[in-house]
Amino acid sequence: MENLKYDESRLSNWSSLIFKLGVAVSSALVFIGLILIIITGGQDIQPLIPLNQIPAAIVISVGILILLLTPIIQVIVAIVLFSIAKNRLFIVISVAVLCFAAIGLAIVLT
Repeated sequence: MENLKYDESRLSNWSSLIFKLGVAVSSALVFIGLILIIITGGQDIQPLIPLNQIPAAIVISVGILILLLTPIIQVIVAIVLFSIAKNRLFIVISVAVLCFAAIGLAIVLT
């Protein structure tokens, strides 16, 4: 029973850290993109141009993509931690959640 509480605590700590990092990086990129829009007047909003002209739209898009991928990374970490704990039920549930999230993301991005 004590081992289960330790595993839950470790999963919670990793999930919290990943969520905080994902949100922080995503927010920073979106903020930088907004600053670039304000500075350039929004004239450089075009997809995929040379990196020496960092367009605001790409920075914002990467920030939003990181925000979307954060929960998926959390599920992957959960799968790893459940595998270490040899908790097969939660491994199966986490893999199913990962598959549904990947399918949903693929549908949205196409």
